[in-house]
Amino acid sequence: MQENKKNRISKVAFAFCMALLFMIIFLVSTFFLTSKRHIPNTEKDQYSHALRGNIITKDNFTIASSRQVYRAEIDLRSIDKDKFDLFLKLFQIYSGASNEQMLDIKKRIQNRKKKSYNFVLLQNLDSKRASYLKELAKKLYIQGFFKAFTNNNRVETRGLSIIEHREDRIYMSADTLTPAIGYTKTFLDKDNNILKNIGVKGLEKYYDECLSPLQDEKIQGLKDIGGNIILNSNSLQQKKINGCDLYLNISLKLQKNIEKAIDQRNEELKANEIIVGVMESKTGKILALASSRRYNPKNRSKDLSVLNASAIEYGYEAGSVIKPFIFVTALRLNKIKLDEIINTYGGKYKLGRFIISDDHKKDKMSTEEIIRYSSNIGMIQIAKRLNNIEIISGLRVFKFGEKSGIDLPYEQKGELPNPKKLRDIEKSVLSYGYGLKTTFMQLLGAYNVFNNDGIYITPKLADKFYQNGRFNSLDDEIKKEKILSNEAATTMQNILIDVIEKGTGRKAITPGIIIGGKTGTARIAERQGYTSNRYNASFFGFANDENHRYTIGVLVRNPTKTYYAAQSALPMFKDVIDILINEDFLKPIQSAQ
Repeated sequence: MQENKKNRISKVAFAFCMALLFMIIFLVSTFFLTSKRHIPNTEKDQYSHALRGNIITKDNFTIASSRQVYRAEIDLRSIDKDKFDLFLKLFQIYSGASNEQMLDIKKRIQNRKKKSYNFVLLQNLDSKRASYLKELAKKLYIQGFFKAFTNNNRVETRGLSIIEHREDRIYMSADTLTPAIGYTKTFLDKDNNILKNIGVKGLEKYYDECLSPLQDEKIQGLKDIGGNIILNSNSLQQKKINGCDLYLNISLKLQKNIEKAIDQRNEELKANEIIVGVMESKTGKILALASSRRYNPKNRSKDLSVLNASAIEYGYEAGSVIKPFIFVTALRLNKIKLDEIINTYGGKYKLGRFIISDDHKKDKMSTEEIIRYSSNIGMIQIAKRLNNIEIISGLRVFKFGEKSGIDLPYEQKGELPNPKKLRDIEKSVLSYGYGLKTTFMQLLGAYNVFNNDGIYITPKLADKFYQNGRFNSLDDEIKKEKILSNEAATTMQNILIDVIEKGTGRKAITPGIIIGGKTGTARIAERQGYTSNRYNASFFGFANDENHRYTIGVLVRNPTKTYYAAQSALPMFKDVIDILINEDFLKPIQSAQ
């Protein structure tokens, strides 16, 4: 009995001791689990920044693109001093760094501040070298090359990091298509601490929203022993969405050939600038927009005016290229007839205190001859038949005084005089292109009406953009408007053809090609008045074969050798036609040869 009692007590004591032991173990475990400890970090974030989109020509040449630029850095707390020299040797092999760069790295490490741990080894690494170094970092991590250290009560092993720190904008064709293509500038994206690009001028500016990257790639999850993220249902994946790829109507080969021709022609003319535009008449697509004032977007000139797209930002008095629009206004309003004879006063006419002289001196001319021989006196007589509102409204019909709508920023509207304040002498000089301001692109769009059955169409540099796996057309942004009857458009087309075949444009004659157009030479106005030795020379017209129609414009700004349009702008116009034939944009009509 006594012995059974002892056994019972022993069992109770044993159970109590076991319960107490389990309680102690539980409390110790709870304390251990809830206390601050040096816990290894098992999570990892991985980012890949989206890039600005490409700009691609009609003939599939990428003329602007972006690339990722990396830097290699290391947390010096991760490096064992005994392995540091070996690490530098491996780093040089994988990065391709020169001996000079390695000496610089060692020198900077020696001179660093004591508590400065994050150390940049190399900058401006391209994707290829960055990928090699990422592979090296992974191998060294797996082999336990880097040692762990404590950072904010967490155990970390950082080792070698390859970090994207800048987006570099590249222009493969150097100065081609400038200033129309424009350029970008860098800005700091504070959320990601990376330098990105934003459009400042030209197409880069106009389509900045489309070209800008939409979403960076982001992957979050647990990492394995090799430092790789384990992809499962608990990991986070965010897809990278780059900016759109912008496809142009511009043909790179045609553009470069015209630029070369411009440069050769300007060796003789010594002009401030020569501008050439080629437009597909039916669609409004700009196939080439070239200037002699070009620059490399990566190495821009200190002369900021060079960066402006003069085709849309330079307003000027155009001279005689305005005459067809005044003429067709009078014709449309039945103020003149085609077979009518106009008094041209033997080629001399007193206008106020000035004497107006025609180069082609005749007592009388038909209305068609007034355009053919570019008679200022004849245009004055036609302008007298129009009242102020009619003449200004006639110009507005062709979109003078408003933007053409081309896809470039900072386009100027030009200037038209107020019809209420237009005096007779001002109306007279307006008839041959003085007293108003227009732009190259306004004139190109207006002349296109004569070669497009009376339809005004918005000029367009870009054709479409590609994003999220599909192409998106930009045709919706092109506006078409019937502003002239077919009969009036055909009449003006024939009169402009007559200018080439019989009048001031005979130097542009090309067998088998239907060509029409008009020259214009105008003094450049300055604050003190019109200069005696500074001119702008223009030629605007068209060149057609059996299947194609192109509207072509040439502006020669202040040529110093010869200023007459027939000797400067017209030969450049002929150069462009020859290039269009050589590049198979035009095919001479056999029956006309």
